[in-house]
Amino acid sequence: MGPLYANVSIATIIPNISNYLHNVSIYLKNISKYPFNVSSNLITCINSSQFVEGCKGPSAPPVSSLDIFIIYFIYSFLLFFDILLTIQFIIYFKNVARGAGRPPPHISASADPPPISFIVPVKGEPLDVIAAMLSRFSDIDYPRHMFEVLVVSDDEPAYFAKIRALVDALARELGIDARAVRRAGGGRYRGSAFNWAADVAKYDVLAFLDVDSRLPRDIARRVAEAVDGRTLLFLGWDGYISLFTKLGKLLRFVYKYFLLYGAYLGRALSGDVVLALGSGIALRRDLLRRAGGFCDCVADDYDISIKVLLAGGRIVYDGGAPIMVEIPSTYFAFRRQFVRWVFNSSYILRSYLLKVLRSDLPIRHKLSVVFNTAQHPLLVTTAVFLPVVGLAAAYTGYIVPPLPVAALEVALAVATVVLLRYVVALARREGYGVAESLAIAAQNGVVSLMIDITAFVYMLMGFFRSSITWRVTPKGSSQLSFRESLAPELVYTAAVAAVFIWALAAHMWLFALSALSLLAVLLYGLYLVTG
Repeated sequence: MGPLYANVSIATIIPNISNYLHNVSIYLKNISKYPFNVSSNLITCINSSQFVEGCKGPSAPPVSSLDIFIIYFIYSFLLFFDILLTIQFIIYFKNVARGAGRPPPHISASADPPPISFIVPVKGEPLDVIAAMLSRFSDIDYPRHMFEVLVVSDDEPAYFAKIRALVDALARELGIDARAVRRAGGGRYRGSAFNWAADVAKYDVLAFLDVDSRLPRDIARRVAEAVDGRTLLFLGWDGYISLFTKLGKLLRFVYKYFLLYGAYLGRALSGDVVLALGSGIALRRDLLRRAGGFCDCVADDYDISIKVLLAGGRIVYDGGAPIMVEIPSTYFAFRRQFVRWVFNSSYILRSYLLKVLRSDLPIRHKLSVVFNTAQHPLLVTTAVFLPVVGLAAAYTGYIVPPLPVAALEVALAVATVVLLRYVVALARREGYGVAESLAIAAQNGVVSLMIDITAFVYMLMGFFRSSITWRVTPKGSSQLSFRESLAPELVYTAAVAAVFIWALAAHMWLFALSALSLLAVLLYGLYLVTG
């Protein structure tokens, strides 16, 4: 699940704000050209469901009624879904901000705490990263004879030999039961490695972790208390950065307040289904088998979550201390991770939409799962097309849109302000200032606009393809040397710049100002992602 929830609305309303400030000035300057007084003509423009000539600004081009209807219909459609997503997160943040408490614990009926197999997949990971991961198990609050750490490698035999020697040596030094195994058999992705590891694990309670996870001391006890024959436990995760870059600090804010507090805790407190995404998934082996196991695909966490629900199980987010995982500190590393998440959403939505709707799940759970998986496609589509359609609306020259469209624009602006109020309130509790929180949220909105240009392509791929090449997200200092092409972002920016120049040449001042507003946002975005 992506972290840039609700920031889309911040970026998409920026060009519209400047449009309206300019529109009002043009309207007042040119009102004398029309046979109505200021008040009556303005009311006519706002209340009309049609498009009247008195509502057009100077130098507006001739546009057919059908073209205008199509432009504003698409524009309204995108505004509507952006409002729905924003309102959903307002509800989530409202529950968190009110101190509604943590989700109630789900205690297993078992009297004795069960032994646990912690499964950690690795491929091409540096030995020091694996060593750091193993050392964290020496501090967890659970009897050491009651758990094992299973390091599952997909590496070549020569490198696996080094991993095995390291794991064996550290297991003896730390006094924990840890072993490294190399996956046998086929499979392209991590899910098939998980299934294989589940078969060779010593114990029936399985917990799956990323190699860079920093573990809360009570992780094993929480797994032992919550996991039973029908429960998939999601421990939740927050992010830490290994490089203190400007973008890394921005992303750390968004991961914490939009993802951990909003998408996880807020959703759980609201009674919606929380899908177990990323590190920190635990369940019993028999439930895993009954659900059909992990898929051999890039969306294994999405997939097993929905499979468990369809098999009659439940997903529990206990709201305790989250696992800490390394999050990207550079734009290219973040883009690699984020576009994979977007692909996963589209792929899962295509694969499970009808199955979920036809299932025996409660109606609310069906809608929650569908809306959860559809969020990335909706957000990405909105972020990419809302500014473009806004430009098209500006091209028509209509200073004041019809009442339904204007109402949606006002509703989006109000919803965004309310959402930011809750985010700022939460951030202030932990030392962030108001201005700092608003600046970070706005900057992340701009970054989301930039990254969604590439993510849109991956979203389309998810609807038509079943797999993509898995590329590991760079971590640590390796992010500094990792580079990819900025061609999608540059092409998008160049196209808007061309529109601005053309509008100036055609003396279409309103259209030019709208294009300039969007161009300024994009140029600032390029500054953020390359700085």
